[in-house]
Amino acid sequence: MAKATGFLLLLTIVFLFDVEPLFAQGESKAVDPDSPVVSFGPTPREALLVGEKDAGRLVIIDPETLEIVARIPAGGNLHELATDGRYVYIGSNLPGITVVDVIEQQRVEPIDISAFGNPHAITFAGTHLYIGHEIQRLITRYDPETKKFDEVIGLPGGSHMLLITPDEQRIFTASSNGSLIAIIDRVSNERGQKKLLFTTFPGDTRMEGMALSPDGKEFWTLNMNAKQLSIINMPEKKLVCTISFEGGLNNRIKFTKDGKYVLMNELQGNELRVWDVATRKEFKRIDVGAGGEGIFIDPVRPIAYYAVSAGNKLVVIDTNTMTIIKEIHDLQNPDGMDWFRAK
Repeated sequence: MAKATGFLLLLTIVFLFDVEPLFAQGESKAVDPDSPVVSFGPTPREALLVGEKDAGRLVIIDPETLEIVARIPAGGNLHELATDGRYVYIGSNLPGITVVDVIEQQRVEPIDISAFGNPHAITFAGTHLYIGHEIQRLITRYDPETKKFDEVIGLPGGSHMLLITPDEQRIFTASSNGSLIAIIDRVSNERGQKKLLFTTFPGDTRMEGMALSPDGKEFWTLNMNAKQLSIINMPEKKLVCTISFEGGLNNRIKFTKDGKYVLMNELQGNELRVWDVATRKEFKRIDVGAGGEGIFIDPVRPIAYYAVSAGNKLVVIDTNTMTIIKEIHDLQNPDGMDWFRAK
């Protein structure tokens, strides 16, 4: 019994040693979700929204001045978020989906998702909020106008992250518990009946990062454990290239606005890696000082925002020169981001 106990203890220590570096750990606990909002002014008509996982706050940043406008308590372990131009929908440790009125800078009534299971991926497309329930292998669609769920999609694998085209006709997801890349198209049969068409590709046991090129012709997925980038030609729906790479742990990728480069994070390293799309080769590494996770591309400017989670800061990068133009500090484990454009 003593030997078995000692062996289990050793396994536990090894597990903690391996896993802990994956997640940036802030020194402060999440603020009370009912604590006052810290506001320095009104929300601009366009703003960058950032989630602080450790502090449990939604941070509103003015993209013109790159200054923080407000910090809104929204629940601990704040992860993914998405906005519809008035509200931002957030996954946190509070029940359901936390909802914040971005204009009023305050929390409102949450969305009950108890019938479907805990969320991970959250994104807004067209007129609907899409939620990925990874463990349950489901995607649910919520209509903010009717305040009802109007679609539930079962998946062959989980949905760690979601990517949906603005017209809502195509859904991309890659599973971390099903080893599958899935592309889901809304199609109509000969009788005009609508249905979902699934196209799947084999993937890694841990896939999280996904990116669609601005012209919609290439879909890239990041195979975290295999250390590979899979590239799918969308007109042909064919896996055309697999790029192997060396390095640490990577789980996020994004195309730059011009489509020339793909940015890839490093959870444990100090660099943001840049891939040249045309040559399929690594182009550059940008030293940001610590490990990061979330990457977001400014839809207006040639700028990328990189959440350097382990460094408790947001790094702003000029994607024309691939140089750092500013660092926004005092963010406790930032990660998920979205772009607010007032309706």
